[in-house]
Amino acid sequence: MTENEITPEEPAIIRARLLGTVFTLTGLGLVLVYSSSSVRALGFGWDMSYLAKQLQWLAIGLAGLGVMSSLPYRWLAKLWLPLLLIVFGLLIAVRAPGIGTKVNNAYRWFRFGGMSVQPSEIAKLGLVIAIAALLAGSRGSRLSFFREFLPVALVTGAAMGLVAIEPDFGTAALLGAVLGAMLIAGGARLWQLLALGSLAVPPIVYVGMTKFDHISARLNDWWSSSTTGTGYHTWMSKVALGSGGTSGMGLGEGAGKLYYLPEAHTDFIFAIAGQELGLIGTLFILAAFAFFIHEGLRLVRLAPDRFGALLAFGIVTMIGLQAIFNIAVVTGSVPPKGIALPFVSFGGSGLCVALASVGVLVSISRAAQKKIALESLCEEEPESLREAA
Repeated sequence: MTENEITPEEPAIIRARLLGTVFTLTGLGLVLVYSSSSVRALGFGWDMSYLAKQLQWLAIGLAGLGVMSSLPYRWLAKLWLPLLLIVFGLLIAVRAPGIGTKVNNAYRWFRFGGMSVQPSEIAKLGLVIAIAALLAGSRGSRLSFFREFLPVALVTGAAMGLVAIEPDFGTAALLGAVLGAMLIAGGARLWQLLALGSLAVPPIVYVGMTKFDHISARLNDWWSSSTTGTGYHTWMSKVALGSGGTSGMGLGEGAGKLYYLPEAHTDFIFAIAGQELGLIGTLFILAAFAFFIHEGLRLVRLAPDRFGALLAFGIVTMIGLQAIFNIAVVTGSVPPKGIALPFVSFGGSGLCVALASVGVLVSISRAAQKKIALESLCEEEPESLREAA
C-alpha cells in the first residue's frame, strides 16, 4: 500500500468528524438559544419555551438525519423531479391566501399545530438534489449550454424568483450563490457564466431596488453606517460583539438579548455568542464551520460517482455559504438580511433541513467506504491466490 493510497477507514473518519462537528455546533446552539431567548420567553410565561421548541425540532431533525443516512443517496437521483415539483408547489402555496401566514409583511411560513414550516428551507435541499442530478447527466467534463446549463439555470432562477417575492432576498441570494458554485463544479464554461450573469443580474438589481423599498433602505443604512432604521441592527450587533472582549461576559450575562439586539435568538445569535463567550467563542464557531467545510470537501473527493460528488459539494456549499453570509451580516460586512446560522440559530425548518442534509453526507460516506473496501479487496485478491497456490 502506497503512502497516498486511500483506505476504507478514511470515509469513516470523515463521517465521524462531520457528525462530531455538527453535534458540537447543535449543542452549543441549544445553550445560546436558551441564553438569548429566556427573557423574551418570559412573555409566554416560561423562560424555556423557545428552548423546548428547539428541542422538539431537534428530535425531528435527528430522525431526518437517521432516515437520510440509512437510505442509498443514489435514490435521490431518481426522485429529483418529484422533489422539484414539491418544492415549487410549496413555494407557490405559501403565497396563497389562507394557506401561507403573513408575518412582518412577508409570506414565508406555513403554520399548523403551533409549529411553523418555512418552505424556502426545504427548497434549499430540494434544489441542490435537482441540480446535482441534472448536472450529473453531463456526457463530458463540460456542460452543454442547452441540455444541462440552461435547464439548471432556469429551474433555479424560477425558485429564486418565488423566494424573492415572499419577500426573502437573503435566501434567494444564497440559492443563486449555490447555483453558481455547483455550475462551476459541474464544468460550466466561463462564457456560460458570464452570459448568465449579464442576463440575470441587471433585472434582479433593478427589481430589488425599485419594487422593494426595504432593500434600498437597508443598502443605504448599511452604506452610511446609520444607527437608525435597519442600521440599528448592525450597530447593536457590533456593540454586542465588541463588549464581549476576549473571554466574554459569561453565559446568560449579556445585555444584548434584553431587547437591545433584534432577533437575538435567530439571525443575530452569533453576536450573543460574541458578547457572552467573547472572541474565543466566536473563533471556536468559525473554526467549527471551517472544519466542517474542509471535511465535507474531502468527502467530495471520495464520492463514488459524479452525482454523489456534486450532491456532497452542493450540501457543503449551501451550509458553508449560509454560515458565511450570517456571520458577514452580524459583523456588518454586508447589509442585514434574514439568514440564520446553521445548527446554531433558533428555527425548526432550518435545523431539520440542515440535519437531513448531513444525513445525505453520511449516506455518501458509507457508499464511498464500501466502494474503496471493494476496490482494495479486488487488488489484494490475486496476491492472496498466488500465496495459496
